[in-house]
Amino acid sequence: MRRGVSLTLLSMLLLTGCSGENDEAVPEVPEHGGDLSAESGEAEAPADGEVAGQDQVGGPERLITAATAGAQRAASFGFDELGFVSDEVAQSYRELLEENSLAGEDPEVDVSPASCAAPLAAVDFSPLLLGPEAVRADFFAQSFSGAGSIELATLDGSQDAQRVTAHRENVRELLDSCAETEFTLDGVEYELEITEPELDSAGDETVAYSWERSGEGTTFAQILFTQVEQDIIMVSFTGDEAVATAEFTSIAEAIAAETAAALTETE
Repeated sequence: MRRGVSLTLLSMLLLTGCSGENDEAVPEVPEHGGDLSAESGEAEAPADGEVAGQDQVGGPERLITAATAGAQRAASFGFDELGFVSDEVAQSYRELLEENSLAGEDPEVDVSPASCAAPLAAVDFSPLLLGPEAVRADFFAQSFSGAGSIELATLDGSQDAQRVTAHRENVRELLDSCAETEFTLDGVEYELEITEPELDSAGDETVAYSWERSGEGTTFAQILFTQVEQDIIMVSFTGDEAVATAEFTSIAEAIAAETAAALTETE
């Protein structure tokens, strides 16, 4: 078990590994939330209808097409730096995530309440963990100090279905019983608050949660996880406190809806 590798570090390792066809660097962003309006979603998306890095992704064409549609919807909110994560980088992320989590599974990690240790250790589930055919695209904006992503995977058998069901149950347990937790990892004391965003519409197959973790600095995240038939969609944002707002909940729902529509069209 590698210790002390947090979700934030894992995300940044993955996000910085995502580059366009001309290897442009991820743009620098200011130290505050920007003007990303969920009311309009009228920003101009890239005209070519493509997202950088598609040639580095070997997943099913229908998932790539749907992820592209989701990323283009993100672009309509001002996320104008878009790129697919290459298969090589995704595999590196997959290996790291299999060994680490938000609070870790190391026996030296002290979680309070203790009953929250198991769901907290398991909550960093990613559709990429369902296999090498999963795809991920990331998006950034000059006006936003953070990053967003969309991940897609298709269930392949009962084991995948069980992992997804277990993830939803872990999220709901954290929301119901572990809204506030504390843990110590590598000598650093952390406090974690988990809340449930209010969605416009959500069925049994959808879970959403936001978290705020303070320790060595403060990090915020919001995740929307849903299922359409046998396809899994996860939209997430990590960054400053803006990502925990209702505005980003609406943006995540819009991106997920666009992605789901594209999946339906390709069936």
